[in-house]
Amino acid sequence: MGNEIRVGWKERVQFPLWGMTLKALLDPTAPLSTLAVERVETLGRMRDDEGRRRLVLRLAVPMARGKGRLKLVYAYYHRRTKLGEVAGRQYVVKIPLLLGEQSFEAEVALLPAERRRHFLHLGREALASRFFIDASAAYLHKLPAKILDADPFLPLPEVEES
Repeated sequence: MGNEIRVGWKERVQFPLWGMTLKALLDPTAPLSTLAVERVETLGRMRDDEGRRRLVLRLAVPMARGKGRLKLVYAYYHRRTKLGEVAGRQYVVKIPLLLGEQSFEAEVALLPAERRRHFLHLGREALASRFFIDASAAYLHKLPAKILDADPFLPLPEVEES
């Protein structure tokens, strides 16, 4: 087992930059993590922390089922990937995540939110050498007492038109 943290097959995962928490299915058979989104809009280009010009995406992330349960957040475009024949080519963003006490950066493919039971799936790329999944347990890690109050609109300045 090594230095891996024991987690259940379902856990709550925090997005510190977006100030939100989602229930996640931990799936070591999936190569890439996925996040269900209602819509993705391209806003233009701007420079990231490393000085590279990147495409900025505005995402409508479902926080629960039903209307009016969306949260608008912003992310830098990282790349595109093909996720099977049905899903086709999808945007991928790189975002910091927090699971228990472990903070890490993961690549997350954006999928349409229709009929998804779990909005977030963590795949083996995000889980590898960090976590040991206990298939008989769920929600082993409690959330911190203080809810994250990050502003999902920061740290993005004005977007340059492309």
